[in-house]
Amino acid sequence: MKRVRKAWIGGVLTLLMVLVTACGSNSGNNTTSSPGADGESASASGGSGQPLYIGLVNPVTTFDVFNLDNAGVFVNSLMSDTLVAMNSKYGFDPKLAESIETTDNQNFTIKLNKKAKWSDGEPFTADDVEFTFRMFTDVNVKTLLNMTFVTGLNEAGKREEGQTELGFFERIDDYTFVIKTKNPMETNQFKSQFGTYFRFLPEHVLKNVAPVDLNKNEFMMNPTVTNGAYKFVKFAKDQYVQMTANEQYYEGAPNIKEIYIKMMPATNLAAQLQTGDIQLTSPGVGLIPVQDFEKVANMANVTTGYGDANNPNIMFINTKKFPDPKVRQAIAYAMNRQLIVDQLLKGQGELVDGMLGQNHPYYNKDISLYGYNPEKAKALLKEAAWDLNQTIEFVVPTGNKIREQAADIISENLKAVGLKVQVTKLDFPTTYQRALKHDYDLTIMNLGFILDPNSVLGLFKTGVSFNISDYSSTEVDELLVQGAEELEPTKRFEIYKQVQQMLHDDVPVIALFADKQMYAAAKNLDLGKGLETSTVGLTNNVAKWTFTP
Repeated sequence: MKRVRKAWIGGVLTLLMVLVTACGSNSGNNTTSSPGADGESASASGGSGQPLYIGLVNPVTTFDVFNLDNAGVFVNSLMSDTLVAMNSKYGFDPKLAESIETTDNQNFTIKLNKKAKWSDGEPFTADDVEFTFRMFTDVNVKTLLNMTFVTGLNEAGKREEGQTELGFFERIDDYTFVIKTKNPMETNQFKSQFGTYFRFLPEHVLKNVAPVDLNKNEFMMNPTVTNGAYKFVKFAKDQYVQMTANEQYYEGAPNIKEIYIKMMPATNLAAQLQTGDIQLTSPGVGLIPVQDFEKVANMANVTTGYGDANNPNIMFINTKKFPDPKVRQAIAYAMNRQLIVDQLLKGQGELVDGMLGQNHPYYNKDISLYGYNPEKAKALLKEAAWDLNQTIEFVVPTGNKIREQAADIISENLKAVGLKVQVTKLDFPTTYQRALKHDYDLTIMNLGFILDPNSVLGLFKTGVSFNISDYSSTEVDELLVQGAEELEPTKRFEIYKQVQQMLHDDVPVIALFADKQMYAAAKNLDLGKGLETSTVGLTNNVAKWTFTP
């Protein structure tokens, strides 16, 4: 079977499914305080000099590693390592795992890095991994991630009530364990779905917490012990997260002593880069607005790079509100998406119809995109006998001005073909919760870049929690199972091409646009590499970054 990412974020959403989940450049509060102004300052034996300030526009809401959206994933990537980390070439860098190996593609032996420690000096071991998975699979613990591809769990990715055995986990010794999958998986697929998503809990800190109390435990908002490059110091809601260098870090104490993640409206990023109040914009959750591209590119104190248009902004269509595919197709034909790219994005974007950007390795280039054709839209609505007096609620997350303006254009397009549209603008957390409950007619989200196609397209499997469109197709379900089990790359690609074509025809979603993303770093911040066309893996080497004011 497969692992399906239930968040944005986180996503994560992040995924960003991240969280999967969540939305690209959602702004935080309109006011920000000066981090550190209260006189509190972190200290560490590792690191040196001036603090580094990173601009982020999505509000951080939790540090619960089981329930992170895109902003949470980025912040936690500095404090909490995964087994492996995806790099800009879509390969995998070892982190907490020294190696991941298999001889049969169903039993994966994972050897931990013996140098890895928690920030309080306790070793990171297989006991922490087992404890984390016991909590994660307990029915009383809320999780936005899902692990249905391993043995011994039900379709919700949980142990049955009263089940104590972790059927998918075998502890070999303190630094070695085996994960067992229901069906064969290609090694990189396993690394993507398992190795890059899971962050771990310290057993020695949380072992006396009952599963039913875990999500609301104070640790989830105040993670006093971490295993990443940085330690948590302070969280000021809608203002900043303060971190200090982890002198116990297994890759060496970070060069930069302190990091502040500053939350602000996207429109403030350019000004704060120019004044030096921030030195880096965070990937995915700190994107510079397109209207500021030229201004930032001309700043003498900043280096810029452009990312591929890999993160489509997706309109989700509630299939229970619109059960007839002809109506959903009419919505697609009614939208003047090229106008959005030309006018709002100044040409810095691309059109796709589905969840994968044109540069995604699994993108189906054979799909014919829905063009702007209002007359075709009207004809389809007539064929479907759609009641034009029905009000359609279009729920739009606030904070990203381009997305809000795009929604306004789409709303007018839909009205022009006779649809009655009511736009409701809400903050992202509220939009996200309503989407999960299918309490909307149309909405927009950005799930971020996810390499494994089953983790993206699997969101359309019948009954999964992050199936925002409430879509159901027996054929798609069967193909998703085949794709998850297929090990031969060419055959796997063909399966996911079919899935994309079916989703294109049924239209549970339609991408509005995929924007090219600008990233910026101060010239006196050395990231150990340039700003590449992909910022995937940007923080993998954060301990090696240097900042010289």
